[in-house]
Amino acid sequence: MRVLPVLGTTVALLILFAIAELARRGGLPAETTRRLVHVIGAGTVALFPLYLQLGEVVLLAVAFTLFLGWTWMRGSLKSVHAVARPTLGAVVFPIGLGLSAIVLWPHPAAFSYAALALAFADPAASVIGQRWRSRSWPIPGGRKSLLGSVTFFAVAFALGIAFVLASGTGALVGAAGAALLLAAMEATLGFGLDNLVIPVVAGLLGEQWLRL
Repeated sequence: MRVLPVLGTTVALLILFAIAELARRGGLPAETTRRLVHVIGAGTVALFPLYLQLGEVVLLAVAFTLFLGWTWMRGSLKSVHAVARPTLGAVVFPIGLGLSAIVLWPHPAAFSYAALALAFADPAASVIGQRWRSRSWPIPGGRKSLLGSVTFFAVAFALGIAFVLASGTGALVGAAGAALLLAAMEATLGFGLDNLVIPVVAGLLGEQWLRL
C-alpha cells in the first residue's frame, strides 16, 4: 500500500465531512448537506482508477464504512445521518462502491460510470421528486415518485451517452437500457439500499451493455 495517495484521499474526504457539518450548523438542512457529501464523495470515487490501486480502494471502503457506521450508532455526524426518513444509505454507500471496484477494476471506465451514476442520478431524482408532486408509490421506509424516476433515467442516460461517445463504442441502445434498468431498481429499493446495489449493477451494465 502506498501511504500518500491513501492518506491524501482520507484527509480530503474527512475535510468534506467537516465542511458539511459546518454547513449544517450554519443552517443548511441535513438533506442538503447529505446530498453535498453524496455528490462530491461519489464523484471523487470516480477518479480513483487514475491514482489508486484496488487494494487501496478496498481499504478506504472498509475504513469509511466503519467510520460512518460508528457515527451513525453514536448519533453524530448529523450532516449525513440526521434525515427524517429511516435509511442505511450512508453506511452502505462505501460498501457499494467498494464492491463495484472489486468486480470492475479491470474496466475503469465502467467503474467510473457506476460511481458517477450514483453521484448524480440518485440525488437529482431525490431533489426533483421532493420538489414537484407527481404520482408516487410506497417502498420500504418511504416513497418514490414518477418524476423522480424519470429524472434518474434522464441523468443516467446522459451519463451513459457521454461515456459511450468518449469510448467510441456506439452502444447508445445499451446506454438507454442500462438507464432504464437502473431507474427501475432505484424506484423499488428502500432504506437507502440503492446506494449498495446501484454501483455494482451500473458498473456491470457499463461493462456489458455500454461495452466500457
